[in-house]
Formats: sequence, structure tokens, C-alpha cells
Amino acid sequence: MMKKKPTMTKKMLKLASDSEEENMENSMSIEIGADGLKFIKEGLDIGRKGFARDERGTVISIQPQDLEMGKFRGRGSAAIVQEALHKPTGTLLALKSINVYDKEKRRQLMNDIRALERSDCPFLVKFYGAYFDEGQVKVALELMDAGSLGDLVKKLPNPTVPEPILAKMTQQMLNGLMYLHKVKHQVHRDIKPENVLASTSGAVKLSDFGISKELGVTIGLCNTFVGTMIYMSPERINGKTYSYSSDIWSLGLMLVELAVGKYPYPKANTYIEMIEHIMTSPEPTLPDTFSAEFKDFLSHCVKKVPEQRWSTVQLCAHPWVLRYSQSEVDLPGWIQTCLDAIKNLEE
Repeated sequence: MMKKKPTMTKKMLKLASDSEEENMENSMSIEIGADGLKFIKEGLDIGRKGFARDERGTVISIQPQDLEMGKFRGRGSAAIVQEALHKPTGTLLALKSINVYDKEKRRQLMNDIRALERSDCPFLVKFYGAYFDEGQVKVALELMDAGSLGDLVKKLPNPTVPEPILAKMTQQMLNGLMYLHKVKHQVHRDIKPENVLASTSGAVKLSDFGISKELGVTIGLCNTFVGTMIYMSPERINGKTYSYSSDIWSLGLMLVELAVGKYPYPKANTYIEMIEHIMTSPEPTLPDTFSAEFKDFLSHCVKKVPEQRWSTVQLCAHPWVLRYSQSEVDLPGWIQTCLDAIKNLEE
């Protein structure tokens, strides 16, 4: 985020390090030692022998000697990601390395674990365990072999997703968001193509919950200001409270980008321009080359008034989603075709 804050945007630049987040950090009561990291309030201990909770014991024992390291798959905002083979089980993993001495990354780690540890949702990346090694926590996650939608689509000569394929993907993304919103009571806060992962089996799953925010029954709204700015909802950009519907706005912008091959708002040269585009431009729409159902679906995602956006439950029942959920769409075949095309371009 820019250090220089123009007067007109002071309200907009409310950071995650404000009192609410700092109180959360203090309440965690962190202990970092030579052999591990402990979140005392959470009863969570990540040591050299694996990951444990006070009331449950070790979830899975993943240790360095059990892993055969593979290629690096990239560097995210909070972690370095590397492929690894868990030799005792033959399971391929995505191993995230997180620096525990960085307070913000520590907070993101805790939120990642909160979202995934007790999740049995097939539309979120699976959490296998974690261990401590030389000042870093290694988090073992499900490996999605096709990578992110951002990498998959943007590398294509024609970076667009056909409507039937996109509808099939959207159904899975909505199921993941519905689980987060209805079961985990969390706002993802960073929905974007880079945080949606795909596999050659046709699975599409949400990832990177490092900045997810759990909404309490009484609080119910977030005042923090984090995430990928260009996908932020108007209420977030305007420094107002926000809730689950902010994820729906981000989903809508992402769908437009994947459908037409470009971000729906004009390119901004400055942060202020970006804010003005989102706050003052009309709500995004799709060209007439797309179906009326898709255009109607999108309209319920990108309402500037958050209360007017549909919930995940409503969107899952929309005719556009139902139409393609009941038809045969070769999502695995399309993903493999994309990977083959990218490989040919790189050779």
C-alpha cells in the first residue's frame, strides 16, 4: 500500500494493523522457540514432529525426512510454495514455507489453519498438516496440478474462458464460498484468479485464506482494509464496514475478467484513479455475445449497494449455474488443453 496518503483517501486506507487486528494478535499469546511455534489461546502447537491441538492431538505427522522435495511452484504474498512427495503415503503436496518471525505472516498462517484445519469441504484446498523447521512453518496442502486460474488463463494467446466452462467453475467456487460464509462464518477477502486453483481432474478450489476474517455472531462486519485492491468492493474501498457480500463483488469482477480476457475497469495509473473508476463507473456488464442468463447472474454480483447482491445460496440456484451443472461440460479436457497450449508456447 502506498505510504503517501492523500487527504481524500485517509478514510479509505484503514489498515489491518489497526486496533482490532492488533488485539487479535495479542490475544493469540504467541510463543516461538527453537523447536516450534505455539498459539496458546488457540491450543495450537506446530513443532518439528508435526501439528497438534491440545484437545485433539497430532492431526498428521509430516517431518522433513518423510518428504522428497520437487520443483518450486511460485512465491505468494505470504509464502514460498514448493512441490513435495510425502513418501510414507505417496501423496503429492504443495508445501508453503512461512516465516514465523514476521507478525503479519504469522497472523495469515493462523487464519489459513482456521479455514482449512477442520474443513471437509471438497471446494477448498485440503490441509494435510504442518511442521516447524528453522524459523519457518511448513504447511502441507493439497497439490492442484494445473495451478491457479490466473496463471492458467493469462498465459494463453486468447486469455478467455468459454461460458460453459466458466459456469462449471463458478458452481465449484460458489460452493467453496458458501462453505466459508455459512459454515466457517468467514469472509475470504481476497477472491481473485490467482487464489482459485484447478486440477487436471476438473476440480476448482479456493485457496489462500491468509487474510480471511472470521465474523463473530455479534460483530458480523469487518473494518480492516486488506486484500487485492482491484477486486475490492466499493464499500471496502470507501472504508466502510463490509461482510460476505464483498466476496460476491470480487467474484463478479473475476468472472468478467475470465470471460472477456481483461479486467472490467479502465487501467489506472495511480491508486486514486483506480478508486475513482470503481466508485464512479457504471456496474460492469458483459457483451451481447454472452447468454442472457450469464448477464443476469453477473448483475446480481456487482451491485454497488452490498445489500442488493445475492448470497451464495441464491447464486447457486440461479438458472445460469443450474443450466450448466446439469449438462456435460468437459472441464478436465479444457484444462488439459490449456496446459498443453502453454507448454507448446514455452518450448
